[in-house]
Amino acid sequence: MNASKPVPLYKDLWAWSFALAIAGYPLVGVLSSVSAAADDKLSIAFRVLVVFLCGLSFLFSGRQKAWRFGDAWLFCFAGLYMSKVGIDYRVDGDSDNLVFAVTTSVLPTAFLALSTNRWSEINAAWAVFVVGALTVVGIVWLQYSGSSAVMFDNSDRVYFERLNPISIGHAGLTALIASYTLMRTPQGKIVKSAILTVVALSAFTMYLASARGPLVAMLCCVALFPMLRPRLKTIIMGWVLLGGIVLVLATADMTPLVDKFHLTTSGTAATNSNVGRLEFIASSWELFQQNPLFGYGTHPPFGYPHNLFVEILQAMGLLGMAIFVGVFVKIAMAVRFLADRRLVLLPLLATQAFVGAQFSGSLWGSASLWIVVTVLIFRVNAMRSFDLWAGRRGMGRSYAQFGAPSGAR
Repeated sequence: MNASKPVPLYKDLWAWSFALAIAGYPLVGVLSSVSAAADDKLSIAFRVLVVFLCGLSFLFSGRQKAWRFGDAWLFCFAGLYMSKVGIDYRVDGDSDNLVFAVTTSVLPTAFLALSTNRWSEINAAWAVFVVGALTVVGIVWLQYSGSSAVMFDNSDRVYFERLNPISIGHAGLTALIASYTLMRTPQGKIVKSAILTVVALSAFTMYLASARGPLVAMLCCVALFPMLRPRLKTIIMGWVLLGGIVLVLATADMTPLVDKFHLTTSGTAATNSNVGRLEFIASSWELFQQNPLFGYGTHPPFGYPHNLFVEILQAMGLLGMAIFVGVFVKIAMAVRFLADRRLVLLPLLATQAFVGAQFSGSLWGSASLWIVVTVLIFRVNAMRSFDLWAGRRGMGRSYAQFGAPSGAR
């Protein structure tokens, strides 16, 4: 078994496919809103493009596919869920969920996971950074250019016709994560200045969106920060920033900010999305109680509950939740494994996707969650397999070092 040789960024098809699959849809949403493309034609074309690129990445990944690096818990969970989606399609005749899940989640996830021998953290970080930077720059520019594509809801949160505040906020957080990954490696002054500029624009984009899910996901990423072994200088800067935030929160009136981020349950579903979310969760819980063991199904009459755990219970019952516990343990172990080896991109992206899924979106539509979690588990299994193989052959170098950015800090 041999570690793959480093690939230049511009030739790294896997990195660009991964970046477009997890971070490209907000950019397409902005472009589609600006161009007023009818019937989501741009989004459909982009979906086809992502599947095509991921397929090419799989075909060109070499003879050693990553079939053996899968996980039984993950396969069981994905198989059970997609079976339920298929059954609901045959019963209801509504193919939208099935088609969307297959084209945006299943196919890209399978192609990328089975070609993880092409993984390079620094290349993937740069690709995600470029896509995220284009998105946040476009959003901020449209905001200040007075474009008619920019709209505001009742709490002055920015959104577009085909891009809601939650997706905008996650686009900003994804760009922040990629920026942090790159800043852990030595960069020139010009590149570092560009990265810091994107950091500022990303944070401002999250403020413009003022969505709870991305905000809480960012806080959870910050909580994960000690596991990522940052340098002392980075730790000090983090504490100084945290101290400044605490000082502002303690001395300023936070009521407008709390209202803007919808952090209360006051008002109605029309004025506060929290109220609507709680109603959906209550409805989903009632459906789960109709069939606790196997669940109601993936196509409830109200849409979806916007909470991963509640949706699993509603869709697959206690059986699905029991399997997901095994998947969750694998995710936690994989995050710890990579963090111990100073590889931060996948742990942070997995944290963002997992936490974000507790506040918005559906399981069949959460492409980033499926892709990041599956690639995370496959990648860690591959690294562990190589470490065991290297140990038996007396090699000193760990597979964890391959694809890691030099000088990570």
